[in-house]
Amino acid sequence: MLRLVLVGTSHHHAPVELREQVALDRVDAQALAARLAGEDREAVCLSTCNRTELYLVAADAEQAEQDAAAALASLGPEIEPALYRLQDRAAAHHLFRVAAGLDSLVPGEGEILGQVRVAHEVGTTGPVLDRVFRQALHAGRKVSSPRSTS
Repeated sequence: MLRLVLVGTSHHHAPVELREQVALDRVDAQALAARLAGEDREAVCLSTCNRTELYLVAADAEQAEQDAAAALASLGPEIEPALYRLQDRAAAHHLFRVAAGLDSLVPGEGEILGQVRVAHEVGTTGPVLDRVFRQALHAGRKVSSPRSTS
């Protein structure tokens, strides 16, 4: 059975100095996702000024989590204590909160939705991560769209 794994850090867990160590531009985020992905693994790296998160889908959740944590620790050795780890429903729920702007430094800020979209586009997705990210993006757009007042 495939499992969804999230390992990351954000403004809730790490000061800016630590977050800067693991912050990646689009090219580096794409390369890290490709490195973590494989024949039987999907990976997306979401890296913004306030968070760096690795989303993986793999049969061996424990190994995927260890690999993701090691990848982030290789970027910033002091980041390990500031990492959070979520799996399956909790990981998906977190992504939905992020895409909706509910987990932002400024709740409701809309820039994160575009960042989630770019992470999805450059990630190494398969059927699971593609679906989870598409649903999160859809939910984020619904939250950020103005409501009709009829």
